[in-house]
Amino acid sequence: MTSDFQTIATVVGPAMLKRTARRTLAISVHPDGTLELVAPLDASEENIAAKLEKRRKWIITQRRRFTAMNATRPTPRYVTGATHRYLGRQYRLKVSHGIEPGVLLKGGFFHVTTRAGDPAAVKTLLEKWFRGKAAEQLARRVESWVPWCAKHKLPRPTMRLLKMSKRWGSAGTDGRIALNPELIHMPSRCIDYVVIHEICHLRHPNHDPQFHRLLTSLMSDWRTVKERLEHSEA
Repeated sequence: MTSDFQTIATVVGPAMLKRTARRTLAISVHPDGTLELVAPLDASEENIAAKLEKRRKWIITQRRRFTAMNATRPTPRYVTGATHRYLGRQYRLKVSHGIEPGVLLKGGFFHVTTRAGDPAAVKTLLEKWFRGKAAEQLARRVESWVPWCAKHKLPRPTMRLLKMSKRWGSAGTDGRIALNPELIHMPSRCIDYVVIHEICHLRHPNHDPQFHRLLTSLMSDWRTVKERLEHSEA
């Protein structure tokens, strides 16, 4: 049994609260500063408030870190010389005019050919290229877990791209895994972490001790990789 998210007032401001069959309270701070709580069905408001009070310093610190990161993150530009990230590496743009629009990654540069040459056209072409690569790369990584899932009598994992403002991925008990196409900008190891994280949810829907034990058995350094993902720039 799971409830819908509802907004509640807390000692650290508004929070989104959902109740599930999990045993402990999960506290997450998203990059935009949103506080998300997933609590046991029988957790009292007093118990939730007490645990938030204990984690108040950590929540404030996380929000400050994300605020500082967002303040220094440059607005993407779509002109020659601008840089864009692909699989964790920065590449520069080289924009040229031509009859056949397209994107080619070669020699450390994104070679973008457009008819008009304006930034809006470059942005459209580049975003289409990134989404195509995301579909290819993420599907391949999810597919690599099919034998493991079959061995452990789990549903066959299938992938779809889904733009999410606060999540990198989600998984259903039927094997359907949604992954954020923005992952294509992140280092490969970070992408692997998100895929493995969602694969683990096919067996353990909640972030309970069993989930974390399985995640650790499949990726022993997941905490370090998670930290890297949270501090990477798209």
